[in-house]
Amino acid sequence: MPPRPANLSKKDRMIRRLSRSFAIGAFVLIVLFSALWGSFALWFQLPLETAPKLGVIALFNLLAALTIAGTFWRRARHAFIAYGAAYLALILWWGTIHPTNDRDFAPPVAHGVTGVLRGDVLTMQNVRNFSWRSPDDFTETWEERSYKLSDLTSADFYLVYFMGPLIAHSMVSVGFKDGRHLLFSIEIRPERGEAFSAIAGFFKRYELVFLAGDERDYLFLRKAQDEDTRLYRLAVTPEQARALLLQYVWEANRLELHPQFYNTLTANCTTTIFVLIRSIFPQFPLDWRVLLNGFLPSFAFQHGLVDTRIPLDELIRRAAVSDRIKMGLSEVAFGQRLRENVPDPNAPARP
Repeated sequence: MPPRPANLSKKDRMIRRLSRSFAIGAFVLIVLFSALWGSFALWFQLPLETAPKLGVIALFNLLAALTIAGTFWRRARHAFIAYGAAYLALILWWGTIHPTNDRDFAPPVAHGVTGVLRGDVLTMQNVRNFSWRSPDDFTETWEERSYKLSDLTSADFYLVYFMGPLIAHSMVSVGFKDGRHLLFSIEIRPERGEAFSAIAGFFKRYELVFLAGDERDYLFLRKAQDEDTRLYRLAVTPEQARALLLQYVWEANRLELHPQFYNTLTANCTTTIFVLIRSIFPQFPLDWRVLLNGFLPSFAFQHGLVDTRIPLDELIRRAAVSDRIKMGLSEVAFGQRLRENVPDPNAPARP
């Protein structure tokens, strides 16, 4: 070891101590973060029963703790090699976990939607049209439906608040001249009996799925789960609505061939919709409200995506449609009832 310089000033010695403390602190934080990430990864993906899984996680964290101790205790410094090897093995194993469409998925997400365009006619396969008596009691129906693109007239946006005012589930519905609507919902794809966890959504626990179906199906289920549903009519032309619909179909077909994992932050219902919308309207900027999507109405209002002829608070109030969700109506009557008194930016202004 080279001799310590004797002529260092007090200021230089302080800088050295601070630099060393900073380096140690940064190293400790890196080990702590890696151990936390590794623990969650093992918990959500390791194919073991609970007891042995907890044992593996405990051993992994013991190596991390010894690695941190090694920064202060010389005898523990070799633990860094063991922890590094364990973490490398974890990363290599993590890379072998790939999404698939071949699991035993829960019935409501058993089939992702796909579409085929022939001339002006878009034929959709696996359009969901369940009849719900309760969230656990339903009649399962998957249909093939056809739509004329030249009959497409509108696009609407739903926000369903299921966990407070900050986060909502986002859905898009396109409307046709005959009064029908086709609703798209981008969701996690849990296996049968599996519950949703926002934390698990960071750790390759669920696949992503594009669903499409009858508005009565999706909205009655949300109401049955006591969730607040808001409907916003979008300021788009039929051509723009058509481009958005075809982009949805293209992405749904791609996902059927190339499965993708859901991610709570980067690949969820709203961020995926935002990417789709930006493919049609590239001028829309990235915004924090895409992540805290409960605030999306203010983003849409700011950028003229909704009716800006009335104040934002009135727009939000009139968007509430949960009380209008009634079973027993036809598809067309249901859609008409929902949209009563909901501001439409494409309608002529009242004198």
